[in-house]
Parts: sequence; C-alpha cells; structure tokens
Amino acid sequence: MGRQWHLLGVTVLFAASAAIATDVPRFLSPSKFWGQLVYQVKPLKPEKVVALTFDDGPWGTSTRQVLQILKEEDVKATFFVLGKHALMYPDVIADIVKAGHAVGNHSWSHPYKSVTAAMAKQEIENTSALIVKQGQAQTRLFRPPGGNLTTGLVDYAKSKHYAIIMWSVDTLDTRPNTTAAQIVERALKGVKPGSILLLHDGGGDRATTRKALPTLIRRLRQQGYRFVTIPELLQLAVKAPTRKPEPTPAPAPEPSLGPAPLPTPKSLPPPELTPTPPTPSEPRLEPPRMPPN
Repeated sequence: MGRQWHLLGVTVLFAASAAIATDVPRFLSPSKFWGQLVYQVKPLKPEKVVALTFDDGPWGTSTRQVLQILKEEDVKATFFVLGKHALMYPDVIADIVKAGHAVGNHSWSHPYKSVTAAMAKQEIENTSALIVKQGQAQTRLFRPPGGNLTTGLVDYAKSKHYAIIMWSVDTLDTRPNTTAAQIVERALKGVKPGSILLLHDGGGDRATTRKALPTLIRRLRQQGYRFVTIPELLQLAVKAPTRKPEPTPAPAPEPSLGPAPLPTPKSLPPPELTPTPPTPSEPRLEPPRMPPN
C-alpha cells in the first residue's frame, strides 16, 4: 500500500503537467518502431555509430559526474530514468535535457514482478509526467526494468506507441567486483555499427562505470565510431520524409486518479536527500544479460 499511496500522491502532483507544449523537446521514434523491441539498429547508410545509454538515475552526484564526463568528451547519450529517483533530484532531468541528451522512461519503481494493468499505467504515466514537469520534454522511449518483458509494463508501453529500447551490448557494469578495464573490454568486444550499450548512472555506487567511461569513449572513437542518442540512432534506420514529417504519437493521457480521498500535495512527505538502498528482501537493480534479437 505504501508504494501505491506514493504513486497516487504523485498522480495528484503531476496530472496537470501531462499536457505537452508544442515547443518542448520530444524524444520520439519513427513510427516504424512504435511498439517494437529494439536491441540494435542497422543504419540505412553504412556508418559506425553507437548509442550510450544509462539506466536507474538520476542518482545525485553520480549522474552529474557522468554528465560532466560526457560534456568534456563532447558526447550525447540517452538516460533512462526512474520516477522515484527523479522525484529526489528535481533539477537533474532538466540538466540532462539542456545538455542535449535524450531521456527515456524506465518506470517509476523498477518492478521486477508482474503488476496489474492499472499499476503499469501509473508506473509509466507518472514517470512521463514527471519528465514533462522537470525536463520540459516528452518521451516515447521505454526500457523495461531488468529487460523483463513479462511484467505488464511493456504491454502498456506498446499500447501507447513507445519504442521498447533494449540493448545489444551489456557492459555488466553493475556486477560486483568488476573493474573499469573489464567494462571497457566487454563494450569493445561486442560493439558493432548501430549498437546500443547498456551502462548505469544510478541504482548504487557507479564509481567504476564513471572511471571506465572516458577510456571507453576514446577507444570507440579510435575505432571510428561516433556517438548518437537513441532518437538519432532510430532515425538513421528510416528514410527521411519527403512530403510530410513522421506522425507524432498522441499526447500521453493524464495519469489516472485513484479512489478518493487522495493525499494533497502539501501532505506528501518530502523527498529523501539520498536514494534509499534496497533492503535485503528487495532485488538488486542489476539487469540480467540480454542477448541481441
């Protein structure tokens, strides 16, 4: 009930923000990818492009340090954010968007187990509404927690024309005792033109990921790769429109309100200053390795 209460409270906070202005950034996909699983992309023109993606943030200082590394290396990436973490760090998504990176939806609470259709809607819509409020941006990119396709979240995301963004290269950067050198070598071993690399900026101590990131970027550049966001990568797989632009998915419906009475925004507890680590009974935020499709 605690998590449901919190989601319902957030619904009240952000229902009014679900309407999307026409001039905000839109992290969408060509209609070819609406409701589709995407593990990697084959560009129409042979080109060595790669997309770096980061999961489980925002995570305070960790995400900001990742942003600083990307700025220094002049690289754009895509961040798949958790709603409950974004609520803790209300300024980080805006900083991600302002820096030219893309944002995707990674659910609200990172559930591994199956959820009801109503809860799936809340997990996704409340996170998207928060992205609108904090980042002034719309997204139709969704990455399921742990890569799990059977919790009910993917079914809902597909029904709303989200592209389901998986990955083709898992750097295993959350694996215990992994080293920065191992992260780099795993990425280089699996990369190919159109690859999507899985990394993490949140969900725990990501110092090893941050240590590996500059070397990984430079090694990929030495091999001739350039870095693109997920929307840019998807666009490289379709022909440019000649007469009219790709249709835009309908704006997300406002998150559904739960049964009255609901807590008012003033009665909501203040966000925690730092993310609460999982208890021993909770699963770790470490996705399993997913094979390319």
